[in-house]
This record gives sequence, C-alpha cells and structure tokens, in this order.
Amino acid sequence: MRSLFSHFASLKLTVVLILLIGLVLSAGTILESLRGAEAAKAVYEAPWFYALQGVFALNLAAALVDRWPKNRWRIGFAITHLSILVILTGALVTLVAKTEGQMEIREGEQSSTVSQGRSETDPRPLALPFAIHLDAFELDTYPGTGMPSQYRSRVHVLDAAHGAPQAGVIEMNRPLSYGGFRFFQSSYRIEEGRRATILSVSRDPGQPIVFAGYVLLVAGMIVVFATRLIQFRQAAAMRAPVPLTVGLLAGLFAAATPARAVEAPDAATVERLRVLPVQHDGRTMPFDTQAREAVRTVTGRSSWPGVDHVAMAAGWTFDPLGWQSEPIVKVGGNAVARAAGLPPGTRYASFAQIVSSPALRAALAAAHSAESEERKPSAVEKGLLKLEERLETLYGYLHGGAIHPFPPSDPAGAWLPSTGVRSAAELASIAGRVRASGAPAHYPGEKTMAREVLYNRMRPGRIAWLLLVPAAVLASFAAGGGHVRLRPLVAFLLVGGFAAMTWGISMRWQIAGRIPASNMYESMLFLGWGVGLFGVVALFLKQRLLLANAAGMGALSMMLVDLLPMDPFIHPMMPVLSGTPWLAIHVPIIVVSYSVLAMATGLAHLVVGVAIFAPARRDLSARWGELLYWYIHVGSILLITGIFTGSIWAASSWGRYWGWDPKEVWSLVAFLAYMAILHARFDEQIRGFGVAVLSIAAFWTILMTYLGVNFVLATGLHAYGFGNSNLVLVLATVAVAESAFLLTGWFSFRKTLAR
Repeated sequence: MRSLFSHFASLKLTVVLILLIGLVLSAGTILESLRGAEAAKAVYEAPWFYALQGVFALNLAAALVDRWPKNRWRIGFAITHLSILVILTGALVTLVAKTEGQMEIREGEQSSTVSQGRSETDPRPLALPFAIHLDAFELDTYPGTGMPSQYRSRVHVLDAAHGAPQAGVIEMNRPLSYGGFRFFQSSYRIEEGRRATILSVSRDPGQPIVFAGYVLLVAGMIVVFATRLIQFRQAAAMRAPVPLTVGLLAGLFAAATPARAVEAPDAATVERLRVLPVQHDGRTMPFDTQAREAVRTVTGRSSWPGVDHVAMAAGWTFDPLGWQSEPIVKVGGNAVARAAGLPPGTRYASFAQIVSSPALRAALAAAHSAESEERKPSAVEKGLLKLEERLETLYGYLHGGAIHPFPPSDPAGAWLPSTGVRSAAELASIAGRVRASGAPAHYPGEKTMAREVLYNRMRPGRIAWLLLVPAAVLASFAAGGGHVRLRPLVAFLLVGGFAAMTWGISMRWQIAGRIPASNMYESMLFLGWGVGLFGVVALFLKQRLLLANAAGMGALSMMLVDLLPMDPFIHPMMPVLSGTPWLAIHVPIIVVSYSVLAMATGLAHLVVGVAIFAPARRDLSARWGELLYWYIHVGSILLITGIFTGSIWAASSWGRYWGWDPKEVWSLVAFLAYMAILHARFDEQIRGFGVAVLSIAAFWTILMTYLGVNFVLATGLHAYGFGNSNLVLVLATVAVAESAFLLTGWFSFRKTLAR
C-alpha cells in the first residue's frame, strides 16, 4: 500500500500529468481555430478533463503528505503545492456557484433581469432583488474619428429595501458593485438613434479564493528559488565563466530602383510640411508621421526609393492625376494579382490600373462575403482586403480629403481637411497662420511636433541593435577572463544600446500619452529593453557570460523590431486597454519574462552547440546548464506573475478571471512546459543536455503565445494587439532549422556518451 501511495505521489507522475494537461489545452485552442469556440468548450468542459484535473490535484495532495517539510528547505515546496490546490478549489467553487450573464438596458429604462444563457434561444433569466435604471449612455471617441476611446453607463440602483436610489457610473475597467453582484461595461447598441447599454453581470464566490492562491503560488516559487540558490552557494562556489562564441547572421537587402516622382514639393516646403500639425487616427501629430504611415500602407515599404515620404504624400494630394498612374500600390502576391485581374507577376501597380480592372469588384465582393458570413477568409481574400485598404488610403489623398490641418475650437472635435488648399506651399504655411491668428489652447506647439519628428528620424531601435551587435561580439571574446581591455568598450556599447532603447520608449510614452504596451511592436520594445536591463545588471554583478548573452539577445530583439514588417505607428487603444493601471503592470512583467526565457533559450543553444562542435568540453556544458536552470527559474516566476496579473485585469474588465481565451491558454501551456522541465530536472529524469533541449522546445510555447495565437490560430480576444504578416512561413522555416539543429545535437551527445 505504501509503495502504491509513493508511486501516486511521485514526481514522474506529476511531470506526466503536467504534460498531458498542456497537450489537452493546446489541442483545445487548435479546435477553436478550426471549428469555433464551442468546439473548444467541448474539450475544456468535458468530464474527462475535469477528471484529469482531479487526478492532478490528488497527485499534489499525495506529494504534500509524502514529502511534508521536515526542515526549512522544503517550505517553498509546501507553499507552492498548497497554493495550486487552493487555486483548483477556487476554480471548483467558481464552476458550481458562479452567477454570470448579461443585462441590456435602453436609455430611460430599467431592468432587474439577467440573461444567463449562452444563446438567444436559451436566455435562462435570473431575477435580481433590485433594478438598474440607465439614466444615460455616453460614448467618447478619439478626436476626429468614430473610434470609441471609452464608453460608460450612468445609472441608478433601485432597491426598495434600501430607500432612495443610489447613483453609479459603469465604464470599461470600472465596474459597479451592489448586492453581491458586479456590473461591467461590456458593449452597447445603437438602433434608430436610441442607445442601449450591455452590461456583464457576475457574482463569483470562487474568485477571492483563486486570487489568494495566486499570491501563495508566486510567493512559494520565490521561496523555492531562494532556497535553491542558498543550497547551491553552500554546495560549491560559482565557477568562473568560460569563453563562448557568438554567431552573427548577415542580412541581404535587395536595393530597389529609385523612382522619379511625377510632382513633389521642393525641399524647403517639405521641411515645413514635416512639422505641420494635423489630426489623424484619433490624435494630433506632425504631418511627417501621417506621411510615413500613408507611404508604408500604400507601398508596403517604410520609404519609397528616391522620394521623401512627406513629399510623396503631399504630391498625391496636389498632383493626383500624375500619381494615380504611377505603379506604387503593393499588390500582395501572384494569387492576389490574378484575383484582381492584373498580369501575372505584378508586384506593384498604379491606382488607375487596379481600379479599372473588371475582376476586382467581384473578387472584393467575395472577400467581403466571408466577413459577413463570419467564416475564416482565405489567404487570397485577406490579400484582397489588404489591397482594398491600400487603395482607400491612396484615394483619400488623391481626392484631397486625407490631410486635416485646420483645428476646431473644441479639443474633441474633428479637424477640417485641406480641400480648399491649392498647393503644398500654401499647406505648409497653415501652422504659421493658425498661430499668428491666435491658435486654440489645444493646438500643439512647435517643440511638440519637433519631438515626434526627431523620434521618427532617429529610429532608436536601429541605433540600439547597431550598438548591441558589436557589444555581443566583443563580450564573447571577453567572457573567459581574457581581453581585459575590451571590457570598458563592451560596457560602453551595452549601456549605449540600453540608453537608446530607454530613450525610445520614453519618447514614445510622451508622444502617445500612455505606456507603449498596446500592440506587438510596443511589446517587442519592452522585450528588448528587458533583456538590455539584465545586461546592465550583469555589468554590476560582473557576470560576463550573462553580459554576452544579454547583449546578443537584446541585439536580436531590436533587429526584429527594426527589420520585420511590423506596424511601428502609434494608434488609439481599445477602451479595455485604457483607464486601467493593469496595462502598465501586466505587460512589462509578462514581456520581461519572455526576455529572460529568450536569454535561457540562447544559452540552451550554446549547450547543444557544445555537444556538436566541442563534445569533449563537458565542463563547459555543465556550467552553462547550471546557469540555464537559474534562467528558467526566474523566467517562470515572472511568467506566472504575468499570467496572474492578466487574470486579475480580466476580472476587473469582464468579471471573469479565466475565459479560456487562446492567449490565456497558451500562456498556461508555456508555464506548464517550464514546470515540467524544472520538476524533471529536480527528479533527475533529465540532466543538463536534456534541460537544454527541452527548454528550446518549451520556448516554442512562448512563441506560440506571443505570435502564434494571432498569426497561426488567428482567434481570441487578444487579437487587437497584433496585425497581419508572413510570419507563419518564417516560423515554419525556423522550426525546421531548429529541429535539424536539435537532432544533430542529440546524435552528437549520444555518440559522446557511447565513447
């Protein structure tokens, strides 16, 4: 009986259960992508999946009984495993006792009925002992647009048991609590000029239990880390770092043939246009920024060869007949060209050529039908919709309605377009005339415009990687203790690269008026910054290996930011992202966790590389494998902290701390993958080389969380953070190369063991 209990409490079973749960969760997200959310729920809510979680809970309980702390070294073990049982208990309470639904109320009306059903045919109403009266629904928009920046419901709670009505305001990230229920601003409806609010209603007795488990788990993991660190230092002194080799990949760039513009403003006019305040995309910006975005949207390039972006965008407006015949519109591939009726192999075509194609209208109609039918569009249909976006952008300039330089007296009002302006020189003079005639208080000053132009011109991400690449190369030579004279130069380059990233984030924060953490581009900035921060810390700790690793990974991050086709422009945030401190808490923590785990992956590649290229240097592999373990530990603590802060944010925004969104699920899968590695290493199921191989594989769950959910699965609530690109093909290519590298390393490692 004792033997059976020990087997049930074993770490081997724990690892198997962790991996099984992770596989089931990942399969659920794939089903959701292929067949919709209901197919995924059939997995997540299946009795057998509940049973699997129950077995996992019993395994944790048995492990606690079997290995209950008999000394201070196991306190962290007890806290972490108890915390997971607390979280699972809270989740069970939520499952059986949570009340959740929606309430729709029109302005001037009241309701006490909550619809709990999952569809309109299954409303399952719940009658509340009080009513909510909607006094007014308010919709804030970004200036000059119809895009919501925030929406709120001004209500009164009508409860006869408590006397007079109680006033309240409900808006995104600001719920109303009353009578044990919480009311969240979910959506709204406007029909025939009459507004109605849609509130999410929730009462979840399991939520505080789960949140208590969150705190215990993070605290327990920190205690475990501290315990392991103390034990490690007591067992042996840290060995000195050894030299490493950093491989650099050289990119090949094809130079495009310069094109001569039909008509463009002169250089002096262009410089005045560059700092012209305009309203675009919900904010005030210099025309330099608007022109950069327009050129990138239409041509698919950051700049058109031989033509300044400001001159090009202004030329579209003041020489529309000439520019509409220039082949500057990116088509988007052979399949899109064929569907649009263009000659095979057409990469760029003129506005006039594309819109005159008879096949284009039918192809776009078919693409739009996919959207209206809520089915997943094909690659060609996506390409056609992207082509339509380029044409619409260019059309706005050709017809003179895209540039809005005339401010209204109302700060929230729409700026007037330049439809009556006849030349670029006249357009460039508008700022001076507005300021001379008494500009409204909200009209930006020259310094504000110049600051954003400077940010656009400097490209801090590029400066950062140009400094970090040589820092990584030189740090690799100085890592073993030699080349002492290189160290000051390495420090200068690393600090310079980190300063460039910090300056860029700071400038972007000032320009946007918010933390730059709302899309993929901005999260990549924090990813590189987080790695750079560890490099600066390594300078003070005199950890030369960590320094080289951080410089290399930081350079790679900034190269991706600078060279990948990501949208670098500042856009309005969705209401759910605004008005909450959790954006500034959750995003930096989760992205810095990715930074640490990315550094761990770089180190793991070195461990595998030793097996391939220097199999006799087992001491090298052992030392790097030990450092890899600490990286994984720190990264896992940050990762689970990021998951928990995101969960708390979701609870404050939507009333549920877990909604089985693919991004949430893959974050958990990634954490489980690293937990499986740490548990297997502790149980000596794997050692240094195995940890390295599996940590490389585990990092693909991070990539799936960060990129794959949006670009591969293309589903979920977090789609607002990202955009479209050819990243799927890039990831597939890297995966094939990675697999070949790991297989080569595995065979080399086995051959070395056989000797």
